[in-house]
Amino acid sequence: MKKKEYPGGVKLTATKARAVAMQEFGTTKGLTKEETAMPGYFKMRLGNLFIRIHPDTYDGTGCIVVSAELAFATGQTLKFLNPDTLQDDFDALERHCKRAQRDDLKDWVLTNGADYCCEEVKRIWERG
Repeated sequence: MKKKEYPGGVKLTATKARAVAMQEFGTTKGLTKEETAMPGYFKMRLGNLFIRIHPDTYDGTGCIVVSAELAFATGQTLKFLNPDTLQDDFDALERHCKRAQRDDLKDWVLTNGADYCCEEVKRIWERG
């Protein structure tokens, strides 16, 4: 019998999502399953703060991701938790940040062209 595979390699149940919400935000009020997402995706709102708790399907770290962002603002805060202990996984966070930086650099070069980007790097480097 083949073992069932879960998104991001993590079986994130409602019980575990509630435990994460309580640990990180002190409440589970408003925590619901995301109906239009893959299994294991949960959301909640605290005032103007939108929160998602879900398996890491982007980087494949095997962690639970907690993300929060303010309504009407830019940016997002991410936290990676070990699914067994619910403790911070700083190595997974570092890997995510490096991948995001690589992706941003790649987008910059693809958008502006290699020649322009090389000249910009050279100009910045020489300016010190």
